[in-house]
Amino acid sequence: MKAIQKVFCLLTIPALVSTANAGVLFSAEYDSSLVKSAEEAFVGSASHSTTEDFEGFSGPGVNVGNSQQKYIQSAPSFDTAVGTFTLVEKRATNNNGNVLPDNLMIENSSTGEFGRINNQTWDGGKWLDSNDAIEVRWDFAGGDFNAFGFYVSDANDQGASLRLNFKDGGSLVQYLDFAGSGNGNLAYISLVSDSVFDSASLIFDNQSNTANDGWGIDNVTLAKVPEPGTLALLGLGLAGLSMARRRQS
Repeated sequence: MKAIQKVFCLLTIPALVSTANAGVLFSAEYDSSLVKSAEEAFVGSASHSTTEDFEGFSGPGVNVGNSQQKYIQSAPSFDTAVGTFTLVEKRATNNNGNVLPDNLMIENSSTGEFGRINNQTWDGGKWLDSNDAIEVRWDFAGGDFNAFGFYVSDANDQGASLRLNFKDGGSLVQYLDFAGSGNGNLAYISLVSDSVFDSASLIFDNQSNTANDGWGIDNVTLAKVPEPGTLALLGLGLAGLSMARRRQS
């Protein structure tokens, strides 16, 4: 297996690209009324996939105090069906009074912060919460996967990015454009590569923020789906068929 191509096509839905050097298709649906459809389309395109919904994580946790103090489970890292999530760098100043700032949290609507619990569109169960960390790393699980997708909520109301890192030291950066939607935003993010993931990791990077900027993620999926070039060719083929039908009519 080889690492994914180091050319990141910075595109938003519904765009496709296929060039000699462009081997990655990035999509982001920011309309909260359409995120469920975006997830269904992504998972439906996969020949096989595995999803972590965080429902298997349980307490005892803490369910007293304010939303910054409650959680179902807290740990520096969580091993999941899709890989390992690790808090790499905590917030330098703890303005919001978060407890256990070195840890990530598993939360739900009874423990979570307001920006995340408003988004029942993502199924309303448990999610992984950043606990206002500056940097969180997701090391992908092994397998024949060339794509990922996930819900992200309450992200980038102050600025943040996703960064793909590779075993040879290369990296790619994608900023999340929530267009000033502020607290409680919701998106479905997906990425498809022209080759399988090999020792790659995704960094949730809040380095640019001067204040706390937490987020939650849910229904995190690793998948094997058609490569970006194949998707683009399929799109061109469908467009050609559509034009041919118009001419016949």
